[in-house]
This record gives sequence, structure tokens and C-alpha cells, in this order.
Amino acid sequence: MRTNSFTKKMSTKSNTELEQIFENKSDYTDEAVQAVIWELENRNLIEKTDISYLETQVNSEIAETSVPKEDLENNESPFEELVLPILYSKKAIQGFSILFSTIFGVVLLMSNLKAMNKPKARVEVLVFGIAYSIFTVILLNYLPKMFFITLLFNIIGYAVLTEYYWNRNLGKHLQHRKKEIWKPLIISISIIVLLVFLQFSPQILGV
Repeated sequence: MRTNSFTKKMSTKSNTELEQIFENKSDYTDEAVQAVIWELENRNLIEKTDISYLETQVNSEIAETSVPKEDLENNESPFEELVLPILYSKKAIQGFSILFSTIFGVVLLMSNLKAMNKPKARVEVLVFGIAYSIFTVILLNYLPKMFFITLLFNIIGYAVLTEYYWNRNLGKHLQHRKKEIWKPLIISISIIVLLVFLQFSPQILGV
């Protein structure tokens, strides 16, 4: 008998609800979609096949596609427990950590952990981010003023965030949809511009 953890739940859905999930299958977990397909086949709404949906996904990349629908951007769905979470990707954390600093990547990862309801892990990441940033600032005062050295510290910080904290708390192969980065990007650039202005304001203002 073909069953998985979603089989019982899908058996209670109406034909319309099942078809809605099937039509938007990229928004849902593979296991949930497989249960939908089995249920649709059992109701003779689609043709049965010997190849399971999960088997067709083995060699495909982990789903990280954006869905330009307002309700999905807000993680709202009539089937919320089945929907792939909307998270900042590892690439986004990499970009913010390396281009700005590790603490910016920390903020993105903390947002992901909040979305996944992992408060303890959020605190751990925050403590790491603050401690690592302080350590980096202190150490850089004793090292040559080179961009490469700062970049190296940012890369190390990014690696810890993704290879340790992400993999341990969210899973190395977590399926998710990609969250837009425009808002944090604008905020980050604004912060950097403000810091640069404050640093050079005496020269600019002739004080």
C-alpha cells in the first residue's frame, strides 16, 4: 500500500484542494505532493503511473524558487503545514557576510531561524555574531590594514554560519523557497553609508 506521513491528511481533502496543491507543486514538499498524486490516482482523477513523484525528484536540484504571490510571500496558505518555507538562501547569507560583514549574515540567518520557530538557535547565532564581530575588530587592530584580511574574516564567519549553524539547525539539504533580499540589502547599504559618513564627516564638514 502506497502511504507516507501525508496520506491520511490528503484523504480528507476535497478534489479541488488536491488539484490546487498539484497545480502548485513547486510550493510544497515532495512528500506532500506524492501523497496528493496517490490520492488523485485513487480517485481516478489522474492516470496511475509506476514511477513515483519522489523518484523523479532524486536528481533535481533542491527547490529554492521564488513565488511572486503576496500570500506566499507572507507564508500564508490554506495548506501552510505542507508549504515549503520562504527563507534567505545560503547564497544570500554568503553575499551579505562577505560584502558587508558577518553580522549582516547573522541577521539573515536569525530571520530564517525565526521563520522555522527555533528560538534557542537564534540566540546561539546572535551570541556568535556579536562575539565574532568583537573578536574580529580587536584582532584587526593588530594586523596590517589590508582588505584581503577583512575579507578572509568575513568568509570564515560565513562558513561558520552556513556549514555549522544552518546545517545543524535547519538541515544541509533543507527544501525552501528563496526570500527576496531587496529590503535587507537597502537597509544594509544605508547602514554602511551612514557609518562611512560618520567616519569621514569631520573631514567633509571641515571640523
